[in-house]
Amino acid sequence: MGHALDFDDTLDTGGSIHPGVSVLGAVLSISDSLGNITGTELLLAVALGLDVSCRIALASTVDRGWHRTAAMGVFGAAAAAGKLLRLTPEQMLAGFGIAYSQAAGNRQCILDGALSKRLQAGQAASAGVFSAVLAQTGFTGAHNIFDGRFGFFELYQPNGADPSVLLRDLGTAFRGEALSYKPYPCGRPLHAAIDAALAARAQLQITACDDIAAVTIEADPAGHSDQFERGPAKRRPTQVVEAQFAQPFLVATALVHGRVGISEVDGLGDAAVRALSDRIAGIPRADRKKGELSITVTRTDGHSVTVEAGDPIGSPHNPLTDAQFEAKFRDCAKNAVRPLSDTSIDAALAAIGRLETLADARELMMPFTG
Repeated sequence: MGHALDFDDTLDTGGSIHPGVSVLGAVLSISDSLGNITGTELLLAVALGLDVSCRIALASTVDRGWHRTAAMGVFGAAAAAGKLLRLTPEQMLAGFGIAYSQAAGNRQCILDGALSKRLQAGQAASAGVFSAVLAQTGFTGAHNIFDGRFGFFELYQPNGADPSVLLRDLGTAFRGEALSYKPYPCGRPLHAAIDAALAARAQLQITACDDIAAVTIEADPAGHSDQFERGPAKRRPTQVVEAQFAQPFLVATALVHGRVGISEVDGLGDAAVRALSDRIAGIPRADRKKGELSITVTRTDGHSVTVEAGDPIGSPHNPLTDAQFEAKFRDCAKNAVRPLSDTSIDAALAAIGRLETLADARELMMPFTG
């Protein structure tokens, strides 16, 4: 669910990998299978898995079109699962080699609005567990996984990798600490625009879509082209996978509703949002650096405001508050296939709050089984 809703964590500096979904999927699965995994042991495995996934993403310096959450996240999932299975160093190496045989995932599915994007993240978690379990039995995989003649960097990142990053500050710096956590269930590169739209709405005290006369987004040429020259799906997405990456639609959603949550992103037929999205103007500016943008909103009474997009909410430098994390959790729980009751949500939050002292990490999952 975490990746299906595009509501997961993000390494903003590592090609937007979302390592948590595969790592957490792996550790919760192993913890449930083994039993008696303490909360502290679970946290250690998560920290290890996130570190591995993030290091591989940071070492992959050129974008080759991989869905990094899957193709690189599988190694973090294998590391986390292997830690809980107490693999020996030799077995862990084998686990990485087996994971390499299953490393896959592309971003064409994102461009095509396909559901296989969601499958790939789950596949990475499953393959990570499978790799660790196989390694525990004595099954072997490639040894020279990253730097070999046919290793990961040679085949997956030709002329686009810095292997030294893998071991830099290993054991003293944990790259998972650099993760951002999304306040909105959509592609992380779009969050700065949503922040700006919500700020403009607040400054102009907009309460209804009829208050808005015009909206203009100025962006760098590449950013403009990506959002305003790719056809009607950016303004009127026909499925959630498209909506999660549609800037005009998401900005319109923020301005109309004053929030961008799960139900809002799913509001593909919202007449007010679609009408405003159709009216948003995009302007390319050659003097803007990649990723830079501003949003100008004009009220029907003539008042206007321009907001420059900055460091998006949820980054390490602009983190979510505990209250925002809780609100996000409740939004997810209420929109699950089997929505959780308020009592179950409260129990889950309480278990998370005392995670470090849990004698059995399966307590985390008990509220979800009722």
